[in-house]
Amino acid sequence: MLIDTHIHLSYHPFDQGFPYIAREKDAFVIRRGSREDVIREIRAAGTAACIDPAVDLGSNEKLLALAEQYPGFIFPAVGVHPTRVFQAAEKGKDGRMSGRKRFAQFLEHPAVIAVGETGLDYHLARKEQHRLRQIIWFIRQLKAAHRKGLPVILHIREAHEDALRILRRYRNCLHGGVCHCFRGSADEARSYTELGLMLGIGGSLLKDAPGTAALEQAVIMTPLDRILLETDGPYVRPENPGFPNKQWEKARNTSLILPAVAARIAELKSVPPEEVERVTAENAVRVFRLPPLGEV
Repeated sequence: MLIDTHIHLSYHPFDQGFPYIAREKDAFVIRRGSREDVIREIRAAGTAACIDPAVDLGSNEKLLALAEQYPGFIFPAVGVHPTRVFQAAEKGKDGRMSGRKRFAQFLEHPAVIAVGETGLDYHLARKEQHRLRQIIWFIRQLKAAHRKGLPVILHIREAHEDALRILRRYRNCLHGGVCHCFRGSADEARSYTELGLMLGIGGSLLKDAPGTAALEQAVIMTPLDRILLETDGPYVRPENPGFPNKQWEKARNTSLILPAVAARIAELKSVPPEEVERVTAENAVRVFRLPPLGEV
């Protein structure tokens, strides 16, 4: 059984007919279809559940609606992505709710299983005031997760030092969670797992790119019971196997790559792919307190 712990199925790239990445005879292929086609195919291929994290405040409402449409298969996480905190107004205007109140309102939905994405992304946030706004919202969401007893889904990019400092300071607020789309070093991996957090591993492990060797070493050194499978679909595609670049870049990543991710982890750790699939599914059920999904 497979569980995709991070895929944005409710996000706008999945709204219309689109090309998407699938697997056929152990090879990547590109198909065209709708959101419903993708969900139907990933379920048929053995994905038992998907966690759909929020990006901006507007996406929270949409993902909650999709979770209601697919109960027991799509599980929502609500939050504000660090690169979107500037769109979350601190004060409401013209009768509109503040970003903080809207987030709190979304958090009350009974289907919510985590807070996220939240964290720090310094890739483009070079100014101090931009980073400070991210930190404020990061701490705010850590505290909210603590109040609700929920795990967190972390987005950390070029900010591991500050993120780990904050997580250590607010360690008592943590009820588990995952550093999603992990691309750091073995030492950084150890720092997150020492805080009781998991590492989300996806398409980055299937890329021929700078940093992949360090990620491979982190996967080797991290116990399997600290790893979750994810895709970050429609983003973070695997290495292009030979399609024209423009065609590959337009194709949405999907949960159909999960067997390839599991196989690569298995190769690095010298265990059967079936063991990776089983243990990572057990991890996801435990961390996100998912209801019974069948035989794990």
